[in-house]
Amino acid sequence: MSSILLIDDDPIIRKMGQSYFTAKGHSVMVAKDGREGLSHFKRHNFDLVITDLMMPDVHGFMVIDAVKGSSKGATTPVILLTADIKEPELQSYERKAFADEHVAKPFDIPTLEEKVNALLAEFGDRV
Repeated sequence: MSSILLIDDDPIIRKMGQSYFTAKGHSVMVAKDGREGLSHFKRHNFDLVITDLMMPDVHGFMVIDAVKGSSKGATTPVILLTADIKEPELQSYERKAFADEHVAKPFDIPTLEEKVNALLAEFGDRV
């Protein structure tokens, strides 16, 4: 299946996401913040990145900018997670940050899974 990088400072979201997507057959690496996530991204290849927006130090916009600005990440889809922005503002941030999709917290995992599957199918066709 696919390789997913999940970056979130919330340990519950990391554990839930890793358990769920691993059970679905994906390889999932987690990071507790943007700095650790970017370190993983530089050392490994991922088919998709899921990142929280609001994290200490290196936030989600910085992660997206680094991923999309790299040669290997230019075609890597990114899902932006956030709890602190209302839907219309989130769509505006998504466009500015070049996120491919967004999910507002709190979310249910099947909603996230739909977006993950859609992006993996879409971007898998581009490679």
